[in-house]
Amino acid sequence: MRKWHTTGAAFTLIELLVALAIFSLAAAMSGGIFWSITKAWNRGGEMLEQLHYGEFAMEQLVTALRGAAWFPSKPEAFGFWLDPRGGTSKTAANEISWVTSGTAFLPPDSPFQHGLHRLSVTVDGSREDRALVVQAWPHLAEEVDRRGLESWRVAPGVDGFSCEWYDFEEDRWSQDWEETNSLPKLVRVTLTMQKRKDFDEQLELQRLVELEVAPDLPGGERRGRSDAQEAQRSAAEAGAENAGMGGASGESQAVPGQGRNVEIKVDGGPRGGGR
Repeated sequence: MRKWHTTGAAFTLIELLVALAIFSLAAAMSGGIFWSITKAWNRGGEMLEQLHYGEFAMEQLVTALRGAAWFPSKPEAFGFWLDPRGGTSKTAANEISWVTSGTAFLPPDSPFQHGLHRLSVTVDGSREDRALVVQAWPHLAEEVDRRGLESWRVAPGVDGFSCEWYDFEEDRWSQDWEETNSLPKLVRVTLTMQKRKDFDEQLELQRLVELEVAPDLPGGERRGRSDAQEAQRSAAEAGAENAGMGGASGESQAVPGQGRNVEIKVDGGPRGGGR
């Protein structure tokens, strides 16, 4: 009887350990790459979510500002208000208010959907739950209890809101707004979103908005009326003096009007003029 002999090759213990180490290293590298991709994906999702809320709020804000209403016949009812709480810091809580006829920020069932109304925009809430908050009320109301007004949280996750207006006379951005019976011609609004723990910097959104109905120089129309009143007063005094000193001579004297022409030029910016 023939006997068959087979020679089998077996792995040694060292070879098994080396193979196991290589497999573990490859698995660890694959797991690390997968974890990094997952983390980057989640961060990107959080960033897109913040950007979505911020862009929505900013577009609504720009639309409402562009729809600002102002009439020189009754400026006290249509003036722009600016409370620069916190300045322009990342946690600023500025509050602005103006009259508009648009529907931006308003709920579908709001009674102000079809008419003029005054809006106010600011940031409110606790440190972890801050949001952009809006209120609306009749623009002709003289005294309003703001505490009793309904507020809308239009954008969660907003950490700061600031507003600046461009002073064409001083050629600079400013928050010192005293012309509450007028509108600024150009404003810069900034939203700062809350910082996420995995991000090094905060997301910041900024827009420049031109208020087309605003006078070229805030308060210029009021100063213009004062100039006209001064001219009328001077004319009346001159007429009375002429009448007392020989106005019967039949000669008439012309009283020169008072005018003003201001030319403003900002590099890379808008131009404006006051009359």
